[in-house]
Amino acid sequence: MLPVILLMACAPTSMAAEPSVAAPVVPHIREPHVTELRPNDPAADRWYIKAASLPVYTTATAHEPMYNEPGLWAGDVAKTRYAQYQWPKGRVLVWANPGKGAEDGWDVSYWLEDGRPATEPFDANTDLVLPDFGKLTYYVKLTDGRKYQRSAFRHLTVGSHACVIGHFSVHGNIWIKAGGSTRFSDSAVGDGNTFWRNDNLSGGWDKRGTQLVDHFFFRKLPTASTEFIGIHWSDDNWQVESGTMIVGPDSEIGMGNRTPPVIRKGATLAMMDGAYFTHRTNMDWGDDLTVEGTLQGGLPERPLTRDARLGIGWKSKGVFIDSPKGGNRVSSVGDIGLRLTKDGLIKAYISPMSNAHLIMNCSHIDPDFREMDIQARAHGTTGDVLVPKLNTLPRVIDMVLDGNVEWTGILLDDIARHGIKIASKPDLSGTAPAFGPNNQGKPSELFTN
Repeated sequence: MLPVILLMACAPTSMAAEPSVAAPVVPHIREPHVTELRPNDPAADRWYIKAASLPVYTTATAHEPMYNEPGLWAGDVAKTRYAQYQWPKGRVLVWANPGKGAEDGWDVSYWLEDGRPATEPFDANTDLVLPDFGKLTYYVKLTDGRKYQRSAFRHLTVGSHACVIGHFSVHGNIWIKAGGSTRFSDSAVGDGNTFWRNDNLSGGWDKRGTQLVDHFFFRKLPTASTEFIGIHWSDDNWQVESGTMIVGPDSEIGMGNRTPPVIRKGATLAMMDGAYFTHRTNMDWGDDLTVEGTLQGGLPERPLTRDARLGIGWKSKGVFIDSPKGGNRVSSVGDIGLRLTKDGLIKAYISPMSNAHLIMNCSHIDPDFREMDIQARAHGTTGDVLVPKLNTLPRVIDMVLDGNVEWTGILLDDIARHGIKIASKPDLSGTAPAFGPNNQGKPSELFTN
């Protein structure tokens, strides 16, 4: 089985009857089913998973990340915004009894400061550490049930077999060590350049990764950023409202499928080498992703040297269950895979002499059969009838591009014939955009006004 992130382009080939159009061959990918455990998943070779075996690993924390330690971070860490950001010294509280959880973990009596019992509770400028512990998970609630606590702390380190529970926003770094977990981090906020790192492959999307929350909101200040390292997923949508959200090298974001996500005006979603951004299951209602701000491959200071991939869902367009206006999670003819509004921008920063691309193709992920069944029964049929019909539909995608697209470094695949609605078609006499082998027509047949 091909891993979703290893999308290195092969030698260019030409599309028939379309002279001078380079088309690197892209593997036609079948996404793993959620029941596949993937014991031989090449993801185990990713740098952030290998790092857990280093002797220094247990010493490094979110507030002292040890960026200079060989193998602990990606090779380009010195160029990252989070490594270059300087934090003022803050208080550090360490959980006093690893292995013993608490329902009221915000109480100062559970914490140590400088090796002695803490006397003041943590606040938005405090760094928290939950140490490793044996083989049994201990659970620490940092907020009262579903009570939302804004900026409850600064940096958070979650050790092996520790689990942090609460609903809060975070303006510092999060490092979920191998064997650790969190529930739930509602939003990234603040003016710093931070990382959220997860070193786990088990427990979640495709039995991998860490669930952050139901709805996730990215709300950094315009000059600030957070880089997501590892595999992260949510039950519902991700909203990128402000700042720069970065999907780090060889990292994955899997959104839920219940609410259409939006990159708001002024916000940026950047995807680095080997990054993958998609829905966990096919969202057959509404638009897969709306870009009012900027969607880009790479960063100016860290251009792509390997492919990054945006996995876009296919749509049934209300063929079997139709609702003229959509809504209520019912598919309609107006559903679009990718919608770029008039103020939006799509571009890619590509390293010189590199054949890397920002690939936009179909995720090939199955629909949420439970949700399909609910839809079907509400319309007088059953999922047992609907699902086989859905499986007969082609896994192709469409786009409405009303904003600006800088085609250099963009590769399109699995595009429906006339699937890209755009006011001004790209010049197809050159090499940009590039096209994969699975489109429903020649390049000139993919665009329409």
